[in-house]
Amino acid sequence: MSSQKSSPSDPNGDSQGRANQRNRTRQALIEAAVELRDEGLNPTVAQVAERARVSRATAYRYFPSPEALISETAADRDMQPLERFWRPGDDPVKGIGLAANALNKLLIDDEIGLHVMERSFMTVWLENESHEAPLRPGRRMSYIEPIVDSLKDELTPRARKRLKQALSIVMGTEALIAVRDISGASVEESLDAAAWAARALVRQALAEDEQARRKRGKP
Repeated sequence: MSSQKSSPSDPNGDSQGRANQRNRTRQALIEAAVELRDEGLNPTVAQVAERARVSRATAYRYFPSPEALISETAADRDMQPLERFWRPGDDPVKGIGLAANALNKLLIDDEIGLHVMERSFMTVWLENESHEAPLRPGRRMSYIEPIVDSLKDELTPRARKRLKQALSIVMGTEALIAVRDISGASVEESLDAAAWAARALVRQALAEDEQARRKRGKP
């Protein structure tokens, strides 16, 4: 009987294991930073490393500066649960617009922090020699995935995967920096454009599915 566990030589298992460990380390650092801030401190990366019981070198690989760490913890602490504005059974088109607006507003309310976070992400990526997995949080996916997966009866797995990928483009730091810095949109215009784009992507995916169903129904 074959085992489901990855062998030590399994490159996919090793890669996934390392990715999981990195996620746990990052989360431990964020939780330590939140605790210190709740205690009234403005912690340094070194203080957070000590609280999280990881080395300073490791902490600096995740957060190159105290500003990046503070921006990350603020976003983590203030992010609303999806259930506050969308639940299974609700309209997914409306829901994704509300989700995009909630996440993007949280980020753009601290526009300096927004840029600090993006710079931190790029620094961490460039200094990660393997580049085998992203060393950054997937906050947007905690909104995107439940909403898109609620469409499992309408969209194929491939269509849902593509929709999730497309939605990740219009939600988050990169989307806001692009619309603000490149297109010159105001804050309100940026939020409106991102929410509109998110709704449009879900509508397009559903329209393509409907079109495919009609074609299959033809003699």
